[in-house]
Amino acid sequence: MYETSDAYLHGLSRRWLPRSFYARAALILIVPIVTIQLAVAVMFLQRHYEDVTVQMTGNMAREIALVLEEPALAPALDIELTAPPARDRIRAWDLSARAMREALVEILPNLTAVDTSTTRRTVWLGFANGTGMQFDRRNVSAANPHQLPVLMVAVALVMTAVSFLFMRGQIRPIRRLARAAEAFGRGELADYRPTGAAEVRAAGTAFLAMRARIERHIEQRTLLLSGVSHDLRTPLTRMKLELSMMEGEEAEALSQDVAAMERIIDTFLDFARDSATDTLLVVDLGELVRETVAMSAPDRDVALETVEMRAPLYPEGMRRAVANLVKNALSYGEQVRVRVHGGETAAVVTVEDDGPGIPETQREAATRPFARLDGARSNTVGNVGLGLSIVADVARAHGGTLRLGRSELGGLKAEIVVPRGWFPKGDGRPGRT
Repeated sequence: MYETSDAYLHGLSRRWLPRSFYARAALILIVPIVTIQLAVAVMFLQRHYEDVTVQMTGNMAREIALVLEEPALAPALDIELTAPPARDRIRAWDLSARAMREALVEILPNLTAVDTSTTRRTVWLGFANGTGMQFDRRNVSAANPHQLPVLMVAVALVMTAVSFLFMRGQIRPIRRLARAAEAFGRGELADYRPTGAAEVRAAGTAFLAMRARIERHIEQRTLLLSGVSHDLRTPLTRMKLELSMMEGEEAEALSQDVAAMERIIDTFLDFARDSATDTLLVVDLGELVRETVAMSAPDRDVALETVEMRAPLYPEGMRRAVANLVKNALSYGEQVRVRVHGGETAAVVTVEDDGPGIPETQREAATRPFARLDGARSNTVGNVGLGLSIVADVARAHGGTLRLGRSELGGLKAEIVVPRGWFPKGDGRPGRT
């Protein structure tokens, strides 16, 4: 029961609360202040109207009593004798009229009706002997203290403006931290220095330490894979030379093993290749994919469907990712289809084949480095499980993602989705519009 109520309240908060932290913080500051001011104002005005109204009504009741005894005194006391009202008529929100009626009933027991709504700004009374009276409402009610509401509104506006300025200064360091984290996710090293409140500075310091650890890890991984791959090329070259002078089936089998090892080494180098020298440029993704397919599969029939789709890209990284997908598709299938499409916010490169595909339960694992699947897509010579991992890294460097699914051709459908919300600034560097 408690879990259901908590979920319901959480749903309401998500539906009605603003999304930004800036707006929520401002709401937390403003709502209590406005609520307290309204409560104090209502209580003060109600008490003011009731006390003053009761006091003025007591004075007026004595004059009414005199007129009931001596009707000739009515004009001198600004009281008009009329027919009595049929019944009580007091508006529900007229608090001073209710206080006035209670005071008149207590002082004048023969009062039968009080009407404050039929005639504007006039009080109409009726008595048991059939006498009716009318007099100015201002004789029993205090004037509206408009200075208090005006002062409250002015102070509320000033404090709201101060609160917004204060919150803007507090939110700015959080936004800078978010931009730095977003840039690091795209592979960029944005200049960031922790500022703001102690908690925000602590989060910024933790982010910088995390970024430094990740950079050291990437650098160590790159050096390790590059060094190992480079050192293996020398003995592999000697083996190729020796095998070229040998004849027989065993020599041919060993040559195939050496070729597989070379493909593995090339894959390691691709995975370890640093993209720091790759510059983010606004290019035509359709043209880039056409060139990549032509270079990756010069002698194969690949169905290609492209449109002009300009987007900010790391050209070399995107070529490497598309080439990996095309080569994988050609390795596992006979029919391959490549398509470039998208909209105003995102560009998509889709590569499909009619091969065995990847089961849905293994698609997430397939994008991890060195993942080896048990299905048919992992049994080729020289496969070390880095192809899709390289593509996923390239997609993340662009602020996008790699999606795997089932193709209409029967095999795997791989989609590289990258955002199009970045365009060059005046200085030639990419930036948000």
